[in-house]
Amino acid sequence: MKKTVIGVIGAGAVGRVHIDNIMTAIPQAHLKYVSDAYPEKYNAWASDLGYPLATTDHTTMLKDPEVEAVVICAPAALHGDLIIEAAEHGKHIFCEKPFDYDLDKIVKAMAAVEKAGVKLQIGFNRRFDKNFAKARTLVDSGEIGDVHVIKITSRDPIPPAIEYFTAPGGEHCSIYTDTTIHDFDMARFLNNSEVVEVFAYGSKLINKDNPIITRADTIAVTLKFADNSLCVIDNSWQAVYGYDQRAEVFGTQGTATVENDVFTQTTLHSAKGIIGEKPLVTIKDRYGAAYAEEVRQFIFSVQQDTPVKATGLDGLLAMVIAKAAVKSADEGRIVKISEIMPEGV
Repeated sequence: MKKTVIGVIGAGAVGRVHIDNIMTAIPQAHLKYVSDAYPEKYNAWASDLGYPLATTDHTTMLKDPEVEAVVICAPAALHGDLIIEAAEHGKHIFCEKPFDYDLDKIVKAMAAVEKAGVKLQIGFNRRFDKNFAKARTLVDSGEIGDVHVIKITSRDPIPPAIEYFTAPGGEHCSIYTDTTIHDFDMARFLNNSEVVEVFAYGSKLINKDNPIITRADTIAVTLKFADNSLCVIDNSWQAVYGYDQRAEVFGTQGTATVENDVFTQTTLHSAKGIIGEKPLVTIKDRYGAAYAEEVRQFIFSVQQDTPVKATGLDGLLAMVIAKAAVKSADEGRIVKISEIMPEGV
C-alpha cells in the first residue's frame, strides 16, 4: 500500500493529537516532517515515543517533492497564509478549524487552493463523530422529515488558559470563533438549508472577577435558516462535570438526539439514588476517534481523488456565522448573514 507522505505544521495540543493518530492509527500516511515555532515541549514528548522531532522551519517540508500533503495546526491567525503558501507549493492541505479570522484572507486562500488544483479540508471533526454522523444520516434518509428545530449544547470542562489570549492572533480569539465554530458548522451539517440570520447573547460569567479576560465565556445563539427552520446553541467554557456535547434535531416525522458519551454505561442503583458516569473529560476522550477518522478520510480523498467532506466553503460559512454572532452580541440586534458575507462568494 502506497503511503501519503505528510508534514505537520504546529505541534501544540491538537497538533499532537493528529501526530499521534498519524503515527499509530493511520497506516495510509507517513509522517516525515514536523515544524513548530517553539518545538522544545513537543520534542521532549516526541523523543520518548520515537516520533519525528520538530524544527522551527516549515519551508523544508513544502519544498520537498516527496511530501504530498500538510496538516496545519498552527495558531488560527496564521492559517490563511500557511494555506496559501502550501497551495503554491502544490501540497494538499488539511487545516484545523477555524479556517482563519480574516474573511478576506479566507477568500484569498480558497482562490489559491482552486488555482493550484489541490484539496483543502477543514478540521471540523464532529462531522466524523459516529453520533453526529448518524444524526446526519437520519436527516438524509427522511426519517426525521422536514427539520424544524435543532438544539446544540456544547460545554467545555475547563476554560482556556491565559496563553490562549496572548498567543499570536490571540486578540481575535473568542468563544464564538474558536469553540462555537464547531456548533455553527454542526448546525449546517444537520440541516439542508443555509443560515440567513443570527441573534446572540454573550456574558462573562466564569471570568467575571478576572479583569484581564474581557471576552464572553457563556453564550446563547439563535440561527434562522432560509427555510425558516431554527437552531438554538448554548455554549460555556466550563462544565464541572465533563465535556458536555449534546444535540437534538426535531422534525415533522420525529426527533434525533445525540447524548453525551461516557466511559461506561454502567449505573449504580442504591438507596442513595441512581448514579451513572460523568461525561468524558478531554477532547481526546470524546473525539479521539473522530480526529483520526477526519485525517483518514482526508488521506483517502488525496489517494482516490474524491471530494473532501469539510470544504473550504464550509470553513468560510462557519466563520461568517461566528462573526455575525459577535456583531449581534455587541450590537444587541439580529444580524443578517448577507451583512457579513464577502462579496463575490
